[in-house]
Amino acid sequence: MRIKQTFTKLSLLAMLGASFAVTPTLSYAEEEVALDSTAAVVNGGIILESDLNRHTRELLQNYKTHGAQVDELTARRQALQSLITRSLILQLAQSNGADIPDMQLDSILKQTAVRNNTSPEKILASYGNIPESQARQKFKEDYLINEVRRSSVRQRINISESEINSYAKALKERGSVEPMYHLGQVIIPLSSNPTEQEYRRAQANAQTALKEIRSGANVEEVAAKYAVGSQSADLGYQPETAIPLPFLPALVNAKPGAVVGPFRSSVGLHILKLYDVTKNAITPIKTYRVSHILIKTSIIFSDEAAIAKLNSIMDDVKSGKITFADAAKKYSEDPGSAVQGGDLGYQSLDAYDPGFAAGIAALSVGQYSEPVKSSYGWHIIHLDDVKIDKDSLNAYKDKAASIIFEREYAEAVAYWERGLRESAYIHVIDPELVRAGASIEMENTTVGQSQQNQNGKISQGSVYMN
Repeated sequence: MRIKQTFTKLSLLAMLGASFAVTPTLSYAEEEVALDSTAAVVNGGIILESDLNRHTRELLQNYKTHGAQVDELTARRQALQSLITRSLILQLAQSNGADIPDMQLDSILKQTAVRNNTSPEKILASYGNIPESQARQKFKEDYLINEVRRSSVRQRINISESEINSYAKALKERGSVEPMYHLGQVIIPLSSNPTEQEYRRAQANAQTALKEIRSGANVEEVAAKYAVGSQSADLGYQPETAIPLPFLPALVNAKPGAVVGPFRSSVGLHILKLYDVTKNAITPIKTYRVSHILIKTSIIFSDEAAIAKLNSIMDDVKSGKITFADAAKKYSEDPGSAVQGGDLGYQSLDAYDPGFAAGIAALSVGQYSEPVKSSYGWHIIHLDDVKIDKDSLNAYKDKAASIIFEREYAEAVAYWERGLRESAYIHVIDPELVRAGASIEMENTTVGQSQQNQNGKISQGSVYMN
């Protein structure tokens, strides 16, 4: 049993078109009390008109904030696509029996708040003027979406040891500063197996978009025409190590204001506008020496039981009945570290499961954590020491593995989400989209294995609304 992993945060998802983040970026207005109706049927679930209206308003406000003028129909199409993807992932979570008990949700909220330098109350308030119970439900859904996404995608990614070693040496030799690129992006989507006609249409759209942006058009406005979700076209400043390799040579040679591309990826054609280039000091690699006690869960041993057992163990530690090291030897279900008194040695945060790493990051030296959830079970963590590692190749290997994984993970998530949409039964009912033909007749829309009925709706297969 090893806690060490090469998982990483999802900072590049936006660059490759994935749709959601762990913490909410949209605020939710007060729930509408009028009689609701159905905007779309997604497999066995439905998307309500009130949710579609709300998400559309939020997108339009986001565009306005960025100085982009996007028409309501375009925003509505984007909003529906985002809600479709969200619904499909939540359905997958439900079919796999994924759920978060209230006690575990409290712990996750606390960890998320610490990681984002805020409070659980502010996180819940960001969902808008709705009851706390509804805000907690929406937070839980966001968390489940990312958990299901990660577990579904990470097993598809294989990184060789030679690739990690090579990149680690490059990172170590890089020096103390790194270029940062402020980027805007347009993605012209492609289906999983595009026909020659679809690819030619995408190429034509890419050339049109390229010409518009080079002529001074707002990147957000151009990107909105083709977007399959609610992600912003402004990617902010991205470190050079985080730029997908096919994009990098053109950006390295570009000057601010340049528009480069199109570049092909597994999800479509990408056009990038370079707003600015700067250099930032590279954050030194911190390594953390931690000890932990792991209690696993099972069908007959719940999250609540694991938390209660850890709390009981810590009561004995704090009262002096047993030392933490002896408790780890006696109770921890991580055999590799238990024999060492729970000691995991010095590792960077990149080396650990995200939940475990978040628990470490919230601690000061000498502090014990509350029960922390990871993909292995529940932990109590003690932070023994923190130091800067300037020389160890192992620390750079952890960083290299994290960067490589993040690059591949971002594209894999976008590809996986597209596959969910293409294989789903989606029936668009929203009167505005059906009346405008936006769901199936827009130039940048592909219908996969679907049948159109007399009302212009999709009754079989999937609506790929890009």
